[in-house]
Amino acid sequence: MVSNASSALVVTTFALLVCGLAWNYTTHRYLTGFADAIVPLEGSPQEKTEALLKWFRHVPERINGPAAESAILRDRDPVKIVQNARLLKICGSATNAFINVGDVAGLRTRRLLLLGPSGGAMHVVAEVQWGEQWVVVDPQQGRVFRDHIGRPLTKEELRDREVFRDAISGMPGYSPTYTFERTAHLHLERLPLLGALLHRALDRAWPEWEEAADWGYFPENPSLWLVLVSLPLLLLGILIRLIAEKHPATKHSMTQNPTLATQNSSVTAWD
Repeated sequence: MVSNASSALVVTTFALLVCGLAWNYTTHRYLTGFADAIVPLEGSPQEKTEALLKWFRHVPERINGPAAESAILRDRDPVKIVQNARLLKICGSATNAFINVGDVAGLRTRRLLLLGPSGGAMHVVAEVQWGEQWVVVDPQQGRVFRDHIGRPLTKEELRDREVFRDAISGMPGYSPTYTFERTAHLHLERLPLLGALLHRALDRAWPEWEEAADWGYFPENPSLWLVLVSLPLLLLGILIRLIAEKHPATKHSMTQNPTLATQNSSVTAWD
């Protein structure tokens, strides 16, 4: 029974893994063609970023979803987002599209959450690496955060209130409540029960953990979710099957028929 169950687990998770890899391939292929049409292939990071943000500022009307938006808003598929003008007007979806298209265009990008006093995300923007610094952009607005002389700004610089006010003065419609006083790349508090505890533990043990890797990459790439779930389960199924195959058949049969074992013991005793 254990062998059959492990075989079923291996087959199921392998099928999920293949589906996940196929989904990831088709997503990457579509976004590559999409990026080639709007981003200069040989441009600098600045030129690629500006070209991509220009498209966000003047996004054409494409496929719009049905009147009931709730199902679409939960969809984080970048292919569907870039095809939907409504989703591109929402900060989280717009940032998702910017990160995924920027990735295939050769840009190093990462998500940046602007947190409120309660710890909830108020707004979502992105960071793009230009040389040695990470410049902040707002895909929803299609603009780079700049000071009055046009210099691009980092999140550390935008924590200064005067610099922040100067930057958003050139961004009509940007809410002054979306400050950079508290930021995060990964919102661990959304994890039930253990999220806040895990965040505090990481901050104590490894204060630089948020900057050490692009933790927001996987939440913005649902085509990888199936791969991340199925691969460990596939390995677990293979391990269980290998362990099950090492058990002797006689031991298995004796376990299934304890009456036979008792009878054998009785015969031995009489002899």
